[in-house]
Amino acid sequence: MNLTSTRSALAGIVATTTAVAALSLGAVQATAAPASESRVSAAQEADTAQVPGWVLRGKYWQYGNCVLAGNEGVQRGHWDQFQCASGTLQWVLWTNR
Repeated sequence: MNLTSTRSALAGIVATTTAVAALSLGAVQATAAPASESRVSAAQEADTAQVPGWVLRGKYWQYGNCVLAGNEGVQRGHWDQFQCASGTLQWVLWTNR
C-alpha cells in the first residue's frame, strides 16, 4: 500500500467514525428526557433568548438535580411550573415566575 492509498483509507475510517459518533450522540440526546417532558425552543437552549414570563433559575450538570430543584420550588410556592431544558453543557431550569 502506498502513502496516498493509506491516507485515503485513514480518511475513510475517520469519516465513518465521525458519522457513527454523531449518530450515537443524537440517539443519546433524543433519549435523555422523556417524550412527555415539555421542551423550550432552540434559542432558549442556547441561552440566547427568553420567553416573556419565564425566568432562568439555574443550571445543573444532571437532569435529576434540575427536576429536584424545580419540584422543590413548586412545593415551596416559589413558582407553579418549571421546565428543565437541555442546554449546551448543562440542564437549564426555567420557571414561570
